[in-house]
Amino acid sequence: MSFNVRPLERKPSLLKRWAGTIAATITIVRPLVAWYCSWKAAQKRIRRIGALKRVLTVLIATLAALLLLAGVVRAVMMVSGVGVTEMMGVAGTPPPTDEHGYTNILLMGQGDEDHDGKDLTDTVMIGSIDPKTRSAVLLSLPRDLYFLSTEKMGKGKLNTFYRDYKSYLRFQKGMDEQEASSAAIRELSMEIGRSLGMEIHHAVKVDFIGFVKAVDALGGVDIDVPYDIDDPEYPNTTYGFEPFVLKAGMRHLDGETALKYARSRHTSSDFGRSARQQQLLSALADQAREKGMLRNAGAITSLFSIVSEHSETTLTVREILGLAAAAESIEKDKILSLQLNDRNALYDSYIEPGGFLYTPPRDQFEGAAVLLPVSIPEFPVTWKQIKTFTTLLAEHRNIHLAKPTFAVLNAGAAPGTARRLSNELVRYGFTVERTENADSGKQDTSLILVSPEPDPAMDFFVKLLGLPTGPAPENFAPAQRSRITILLGKDYRYVPIQDLMQNLTSTQSPITNNQ
Repeated sequence: MSFNVRPLERKPSLLKRWAGTIAATITIVRPLVAWYCSWKAAQKRIRRIGALKRVLTVLIATLAALLLLAGVVRAVMMVSGVGVTEMMGVAGTPPPTDEHGYTNILLMGQGDEDHDGKDLTDTVMIGSIDPKTRSAVLLSLPRDLYFLSTEKMGKGKLNTFYRDYKSYLRFQKGMDEQEASSAAIRELSMEIGRSLGMEIHHAVKVDFIGFVKAVDALGGVDIDVPYDIDDPEYPNTTYGFEPFVLKAGMRHLDGETALKYARSRHTSSDFGRSARQQQLLSALADQAREKGMLRNAGAITSLFSIVSEHSETTLTVREILGLAAAAESIEKDKILSLQLNDRNALYDSYIEPGGFLYTPPRDQFEGAAVLLPVSIPEFPVTWKQIKTFTTLLAEHRNIHLAKPTFAVLNAGAAPGTARRLSNELVRYGFTVERTENADSGKQDTSLILVSPEPDPAMDFFVKLLGLPTGPAPENFAPAQRSRITILLGKDYRYVPIQDLMQNLTSTQSPITNNQ
């Protein structure tokens, strides 16, 4: 490169004459430009906060549901009435529905880098909403639920499928991390849907760090702990154990303690843990609403950041808006919370709603503790009873919402028959007030006592069980009566409810318990 040397007395060039002016102008303009950029950024932040305020119901749906390990559905229900319904209806995309008009979401909670069992989905729930009846169902599935076969993921425990199938897609099919994760979530959704007999439309997955940060962002949570928790082997961040103790009563929990409360399983069973997770969901959603957290722009942006960083979902923002709009009318007293469990009364007297599982001998599963569906007949293992359960919960949830009570009375049927039918009703989520012999004595024909007032719930069970209605016998004791009173006469022959479901749709003669 060559240089020209000019004498100092020569006139400066045009560029040099303007250099000082340009430099001075830049000096003056630079802070103005910086101020303008800052102002524009602030305006963007203001607009973003304004937008976030307009979708605060959506954020609580995403936060309180995703990060509380239970999902979009119920959290939206718990914060209705915020005043953004019209906005959601305009901006959102209507959520997909099945043939009955229900939207079903798979909800998963998993570990993170600092916890044992990374990528194990130890919390799995199904959330189903029905805007027509203003109701929702939250059904928890135990992590040890075992699938003897699947279409693409082989066999194994429910909590391992996401991890194992994602690894298969990454290392055998060459997918990247995000692509493999999304594909694994979708396949798991479809497989659970096939097993339960319901269509799963979307899925949401969140990790433990997101849970802790979300609870702390809400200022902690107040929980009425139902029993003392004394867990000497709570997993810590160094792959060891530490004690976790929490006494019964009202307690204020920070994020870390709330996570321990949700995860601990040594004081109670996995089923008790599922109940605590559902309790946390309700408490956090209520607290966020009552404290006005959803009207605080700073809190909203903080929660939005947590959701974005620690969750993964197949829902788009517009679909979340649409789902929030669909669920906005859900009523708190029309939320059904249940779980599949092994309290089936087959081997002892313990029975609970959802008791359709049992524990097979460990030596059949290489020493692992697993849960299989109770089948009728016992072999081969099928999901028929569970599918019947989910059908009643979803398609006929208005019967559950009516909260009917039963009296099942033996009036001449074979010994133990009334108890057998009562246990089945309890497993399917209904309340049996009494199971005993009828004081009126034996009779030839079974019947359901006619109700003095029209009762759709009674009509439903008349059709389902295939029993006629009739007045009470002359010497019937009124104290034995319930809302739905079933007298099992000499003609009664027990038929499982799974085999009576066709009575609800068949145009032919129903299968009756008299056959």
